This record gives sequence, structure tokens and C-alpha cells, in this order.
Amino acid sequence: MGIERRTASDSASGLSVGSMATYWARVSLRAWTDTLRDCGFRDVRTSVVKIIWTIVALGVAWYLGGANVLIEHAGKVGTVIATLLLFFIVLFSWNFLTAPAKLQQEADKEIAALKTKLNNREARQSAMARLWALRAEGTDMRNQKVVGANAAAQWVKQFENWHQRVLAEARTISPNFHAWLATLDRVRPGPNNLPQAATPDHNTQRSCQSEILLRMQEFLQAEMLHRDIERETN
Repeated sequence: MGIERRTASDSASGLSVGSMATYWARVSLRAWTDTLRDCGFRDVRTSVVKIIWTIVALGVAWYLGGANVLIEHAGKVGTVIATLLLFFIVLFSWNFLTAPAKLQQEADKEIAALKTKLNNREARQSAMARLWALRAEGTDMRNQKVVGANAAAQWVKQFENWHQRVLAEARTISPNFHAWLATLDRVRPGPNNLPQAATPDHNTQRSCQSEILLRMQEFLQAEMLHRDIERETN
């Protein structure tokens, strides 16, 4: 029992040390990257080009007799190099101290973005579930037998209320889907076995509702197929 406890404790200690080592390695790498950028080496290509041009310039100077000049001013050159090296060390130290805060800030932004994405996905799924319910409600409304002008006027009011709720849920899912349901550029024929329309306005609005129901079905079925494919690929 004691051996098992020590083994578990040693494992946890090893994981902790490994995590800390990984963290400080990330901090050091970030400080090194920021220091190179502060010194003008913003990417690999830029750094390589600058190094190549520096080597070419030194080679040309050496070939043209610059060697004697460099030897004569070796002390001054050494001082410049030492100053630049000291500046690099100070800059790296500063970036090393500020790197944890930068990493934490970036992590917070990434977490916030993931939360927003997750919340949007949950809101989208909830809106789709409500759209399925609204589609069933709309189907029942369309299939109702309406008799008389007063009943037809009441039905039109119910349709307008239903339509607004559908558009509200569609806007949550996608602006394009909302626009597709809001603008009916064409109206396909509805079922042939519907009861006779009570008024011309009832007939027009019912035809629009049939088109909206059909578009809702096409979109929701496409979303279901997309999720099934995504689930299989993952």
C-alpha cells in the first residue's frame, strides 16, 4: 500500500515538474521571439536576408582592404558588439518578465473565443429545435379548414405571428437563411389535398406558408445531413 502511494506521489510530482518545464520553455521561446522581433528580425525570411547581406558586406569590406581598418579599430568594434550584446540581454530579460502576462492574455482571448463559439453553436442548435417545432405548428395551421371571411382574417393574423417567430429563429441560425425565408422570389405549388381557401388573401398567404415550410424542411434536412457527415469524419 505504501509503495503504491509513493508511486502515485512520484508520478504526480513528475507530471508537475514536466508541466513547469514545458511552461518555462514556452515563456523562454516567447521572450526570444519577441526580442528578435524588437531587433528587426520579424520572420525567418527577413532574418536570413539580413544575415546574408551582413556577411556579404563584411566580405566585400575585407576584400577591399577593410581588414586592416577592422584590426586597427578592434577595440571600438568590440565595444560596439559588447554594447549590442548587453542591449540584447536587457531586452530579452524584459521580454522574459512580460512573456507570462502576454501568454495569459492570449490564452484568455482564445478561451473567450471558444466560449463564444460554443455559445453560438448551442444557440444555433436550440434555434433549429424550435424551427422543427414551428414547422410542425405551421403545417397544422396550413392544413386547417377555414370557413368564412372572419375566420380567414383571424387565420392571416395567426400566420403573420407564426412567420415573425420563424424569421426570428432563422436570424439566429444564419442571416442568409433569414433572407431566404423573408424574401419569396418564387412560390412552388403546395399539396393538392388542402381544403378550399376561404378568401383570396387566405389562399395567397397559405401558398406562401407552403413555400416557407418547404424551405424550412430543405434547410433543416441539409443541416442534419451535414452534422451526420461531420460526426462520421470526426
